[in-house]
Amino acid sequence: MGGIQGSRFLTDRVHGRAAQEAVYLRLRSDQDRRRAFIASGCPAMRIDDFIAATNTASSRNEVVRLFESALGELGYDRFLYCSLRGPGSDLPALVRNYPDEWMRIYEARDYRVNDPVRLKVGHVRGPLTWAAVMRGKLTRPQRQLMEEANEFGLRDGVAVPIYLPRGEVSGFGMASSAGGTDPAAHLTQLYLIGLQFHTVWSAMNAPQLVALPRLTAREVEVLKWCAQGKSNWAIGEIMAISEHGVHYHLRNILRKLQVDSRTTAVVKAYHLGLISL
Repeated sequence: MGGIQGSRFLTDRVHGRAAQEAVYLRLRSDQDRRRAFIASGCPAMRIDDFIAATNTASSRNEVVRLFESALGELGYDRFLYCSLRGPGSDLPALVRNYPDEWMRIYEARDYRVNDPVRLKVGHVRGPLTWAAVMRGKLTRPQRQLMEEANEFGLRDGVAVPIYLPRGEVSGFGMASSAGGTDPAAHLTQLYLIGLQFHTVWSAMNAPQLVALPRLTAREVEVLKWCAQGKSNWAIGEIMAISEHGVHYHLRNILRKLQVDSRTTAVVKAYHLGLISL
């Protein structure tokens, strides 16, 4: 992940033919990985393969199919993607494969206003398990709601919030109808898969030809080390700058990409072609 790659070259004529070739090679690489990902049935799913596959998907239906396959590798066959705060928050889901009967009951009884997971996920920054929510202080109706969800095959659940500009929040519910998974062990993977799904899904409905954010060489390098899991202190040591300097670059990155976390920044930057993994 050495520099600015992909679609940013399209708006920079200085690089000429070399830039066009770089774009072509990146897209061809992503398309090849997408075909391999689909053909393999996604065994031993790798996050970067899922990102590459969804980045070149041709439709939202294909993105959903890839998402379901990736979740399935971790033992999850049920999901719901919704807007918690902002446009579409009045809808039960933007896309989902939760049982239809459960969704009818959920809406008929207006469970949204009392759903402990939905209420909790709007106030936390990272993913959490439903089991963690159940260990908290719940009302009797809330516990009953969670027990009913379990009866409908929504077990070992995980919630993933996605914080957006202007105070908007989207979120995922992910569950296993068979149970027996280890939600806590999968939180990071499910979070990254959810972030990528949201990034691609949203982009497919966004206006085209929007100017890409321009990251400096330093900002790209900071993102590269973020993608490798380095702390601000470690990045500062590698780049020979202070931890405060790293924090400064990260603030600029988050502002330019309109995201709220370094993880979301890495996923979005890769999707936009600003960095490569």
